[in-house]
Amino acid sequence: MSEHQPRVLDASALIALFHGHPDLWQYLVEADKGGTNIAIPTNAVLEAQVILRCSQSAWNSMLNFDGVFELPLSLHAAREAGDLARPRMEFELPHRVLTGPPMVGHVLREALVTTGVIITSVPEAYFGHEVAINTF
Repeated sequence: MSEHQPRVLDASALIALFHGHPDLWQYLVEADKGGTNIAIPTNAVLEAQVILRCSQSAWNSMLNFDGVFELPLSLHAAREAGDLARPRMEFELPHRVLTGPPMVGHVLREALVTTGVIITSVPEAYFGHEVAINTF
């Protein structure tokens, strides 16, 4: 994992970040200093919000760090993310809270497009893809 590769946070990483996980906070510090970028796919926010129940101001404060970018799901990106998510549905792979196929597809899509590193506590959700993963 290169220090210049963006970090793409999935729902599990966002929840851990909001709960003060020291390694994830270090990513924010690095991003704020210009050492890396953190990408936050909106589908990861959606899944994390189900658990976190954060206010809009809490999410806004997270996005106000330098080097932290929201990755919305455009029509083009949604189609690609859906294609990446499909195997999880077709093969009836087990999934649990925080590994919903649409979120996994969106995170995968953004990591592939940005050559980023997926930050997750559930690496098995991203099997079968040539993508860098960092667990915490």
